[in-house]
Amino acid sequence: MVRYARVGTAAAGAVALVAVGSSTAWAQPTAPSGTSPPSTPAMVAGAGHFVYDEPNMVGHRIWFGVAAVTTVDGSTRGEFRYRHALPDGTEVARGRADVTCLRVVGNVAVFTAIVPDGLDPVRNHGYYVKIIDGGRQPDVIVDAQTQNGTEPPPTGCLDPETELPPEAPARPRYPILAGGYVVRGGPHP
Repeated sequence: MVRYARVGTAAAGAVALVAVGSSTAWAQPTAPSGTSPPSTPAMVAGAGHFVYDEPNMVGHRIWFGVAAVTTVDGSTRGEFRYRHALPDGTEVARGRADVTCLRVVGNVAVFTAIVPDGLDPVRNHGYYVKIIDGGRQPDVIVDAQTQNGTEPPPTGCLDPETELPPEAPARPRYPILAGGYVVRGGPHP
């Protein structure tokens, strides 16, 4: 069983949603069933800043940077960087994770990034991120995270807006206040 809790401590890093316990309920395929790898490479790149507005996290400033690609053979590689600061500017977390899955449809990228063991004081930390490239409008981001489970987190793509387990609280959309992302490739709706 997976338990969820909101956290805002230094040990939690840039945590908005935490799964404690088995993470098998989060397992998702790398692409929707019945689909094949993209006919063109899919990519997401950029860096952006947003501010959480959730209980115990109001005013927390988050920076996410990503550069990732899924090639026509379906393999994904890339890096995700994060920084989390309190409202007063005090940094509570900074680090990187390996992108293990990227799914792009139109202007929307969904990716998973896993913090390698030994790089973060938090065990089994996974980021599940959705970026909507707004073009001339501000980009939008949705994120969920898992940590401290007894097993490594799932590495497949998981849309934090639509594919969380039913007992998980809904994740809000945040406009990117500075910076932005470019999403390209994959099938178009």
